[in-house]
Amino acid sequence: MTITNDRSNSHRSTPIAAPRPTDTMPRQLSAEDLADLFALNVAEIEVEAAPATEPDMSPPGSLFARDAARVAISGQLITALWAEQSNRNAWVFLQTAGWKRLDPLTDTGSTALTLLSAHARAVGSAPYVDENPAGTLNTMYVW
Repeated sequence: MTITNDRSNSHRSTPIAAPRPTDTMPRQLSAEDLADLFALNVAEIEVEAAPATEPDMSPPGSLFARDAARVAISGQLITALWAEQSNRNAWVFLQTAGWKRLDPLTDTGSTALTLLSAHARAVGSAPYVDENPAGTLNTMYVW
């Protein structure tokens, strides 16, 4: 293939090499590739969360003490929200439990939990939340 400059004062043409196939180029998936993809269990898929920084400031008037024992987290008001530019890194401040990270497993899940948290904060609702073994909030009911 040759590209020609159509300007009247130029008579030069520049050849362009065709792209060579590589492993990073799109390709049609085979039946075996599709079978392998559909056979994956969600638990087998490793999701790497962005390196997270932690909020380090408590809202004014909070009842949280950093060295207090772990407390129940259901029925507590969300008194603050915090996020930064990192993917899936949103946090809520629960009235007496302190800062809790919203589960970063998926973009849509993190977004949904952030929206529910913002709604609960805006209307003053005390949500019911579940904390998973990793210490993040993965389920939220806002009444």
